[in-house]
Amino acid sequence: MSASPVFSLTSLKKDFEPLSTSHMLVRFQDCDPFGHLNNIRYLDYFLNARDNQVTHDYGVSLYDFIQKEKKGWVILKNEIAYLRAVACGSEVTVRTATVYFSDYEAIVEGRMLDKEQQNLHALFWMRLAFFDTTTGRRIKHDPEIQTFFEAVRLKEFEAQDTTFDQRLQDLQQYYRAKKRQS
Repeated sequence: MSASPVFSLTSLKKDFEPLSTSHMLVRFQDCDPFGHLNNIRYLDYFLNARDNQVTHDYGVSLYDFIQKEKKGWVILKNEIAYLRAVACGSEVTVRTATVYFSDYEAIVEGRMLDKEQQNLHALFWMRLAFFDTTTGRRIKHDPEIQTFFEAVRLKEFEAQDTTFDQRLQDLQQYYRAKKRQS
């Protein structure tokens, strides 16, 4: 099967930005007894935000793509740094972007910020592999998907040359400087 036309540059919103944004309210059922977002629930917030962003900003339903094409991405590895507690009822901004891709893999970065996008609460990297769902084997990204990834990839740094901890340090410095300027 060839790549689905849903991964087409024409499906992108006209005002597309590689770093997509979602606003979310931290729900009571997602919090621990201290009234903070439970650490495991951060993953759900990142994944839900990314799914909504891909649907809205890219014009692609990942579920429909996987069902139709019989291929899709599975998570190989997650890295997350919890930096600031997020209180129940808080509004957070979740920003995600594809920061790296190769023939077989991709990395998505997620940032959880306060409503004003001044304070970084958490940083998340998700390494994904592209699989054929009928064989269960890793496969190469189709050329159309690679072209699409190159268009949507966040190009403010080179993920293949950067560790998660280096990226974390860079973003902490960025948000500290941003906060001082405001």
